[in-house]
Amino acid sequence: MSQVRFVTYGCKANQYDTQVLREALVRRGWTENSSEAELVVVNTCTVTAEAGRKARQLIRRVARESPKTRICVTGCLAESEPEILRALPGVDWVLGNGEAKRPIHFLRELGHEIDPEELGIPAGITEFSGHTRAFLKIQDGCDMACAFCIIPRVRGKSQSRSIPELTAEVRRLLAAGHVEIVLCGIHIGHWGRDLGLGLAELLEALCAIEARDAGGEPLEWRLRLSSIEATEVTSEVLDVMQRHPQRIAPHLHMPMQSGDDDLLAAMNRWYTVEEYLDACARIRAALDRPAFTADILVGFPGETDRSFANTLETARNAGFSRIHVFPFSARPGTAAFEMGAPPPPEITRERRAQLSERAHELGQEYAAPLGGAEDAIVLEGSSGLSGRYLKVRIDAADLPAGPLESLFPVELAPERDEEGAVRLLGRPLQRELRSSRG
Repeated sequence: MSQVRFVTYGCKANQYDTQVLREALVRRGWTENSSEAELVVVNTCTVTAEAGRKARQLIRRVARESPKTRICVTGCLAESEPEILRALPGVDWVLGNGEAKRPIHFLRELGHEIDPEELGIPAGITEFSGHTRAFLKIQDGCDMACAFCIIPRVRGKSQSRSIPELTAEVRRLLAAGHVEIVLCGIHIGHWGRDLGLGLAELLEALCAIEARDAGGEPLEWRLRLSSIEATEVTSEVLDVMQRHPQRIAPHLHMPMQSGDDDLLAAMNRWYTVEEYLDACARIRAALDRPAFTADILVGFPGETDRSFANTLETARNAGFSRIHVFPFSARPGTAAFEMGAPPPPEITRERRAQLSERAHELGQEYAAPLGGAEDAIVLEGSSGLSGRYLKVRIDAADLPAGPLESLFPVELAPERDEEGAVRLLGRPLQRELRSSRG
């Protein structure tokens, strides 16, 4: 075999795990080919029933359209329902998280010799293929027990990677041209607990890393925290963010799940609405116009009109710039699976629509007053992603001559489209911009 196709479902941690496997094969001469692959690796997700359905559907389609293609299934679905996956047509290998995290198992199944450095947990990646931003998985697993979540069962207990290992990986990713590094994992707020450390210590070490161009000049780059619990943005973490505003993006994705205290308790979440909103206020007081994004679950068993109305109100009080709205999906093996029937599907659909509309309103309210704010974007074509996790358009006349090696600093200017919706324009700041073309 020499050609492989990777298909990844689910979270940033899954995308990172795929890159680990990709590099293990590339080192042995494999190339990626989406149309004529001899091997298809499907990295799966089991957070929702829909995620599992999509993965099984893809596997059946690959087997039907390319009967000679061999299929390897990895990831969380491979951990939670291996026998079902093994029975699907074309599936040769099913490797759960414990096996796939260590490429040794994956490579041995394919008949490869194992290098000494591949005997343990992989020490990271060298690039993030196909992405301008790179994901850095700093830990895996979760020690909590949210009633709706199956992830602790399929990922195990929280395990942190060491600071020396992570700093070395960041240096490799910067050398590969990535100018934004997104810290991800399953529960990143618990990074370091098993090492006797705290997340702030990791952030401080990573902020100290300098990227330089071929001539030795410093290049701008930044870190971004991915999903982190609001109650785990500690004063120590905020202190590091406050002291390094150019290095850490002023954006936090903080899963809320519900804005109703009774539902939060039923979900086995460990905070109240007041505590969540207090964390938002504390962060907002420390940082310059930070952006808050969140996951909110709709249709959980016991959700009433009143509890949903509380969620709508809490979302407004939190001032989110973006909300990921997703429906409750009963997963066997979780406490919520035994809680009885959720609200009828038509009610859940209506509530999703209402919350999505509220999310749009809040996003507009957040973007409109940003005129004059300075930010930096990861440029992709004629637009890019700002530190505040907003899409920013650049006028053609202001675009650099070639791809940038560092972040593109701009001043934000809100503008309205034909329908009156706020969009953001970025005007280049008067700084030296280093292009990789001369």
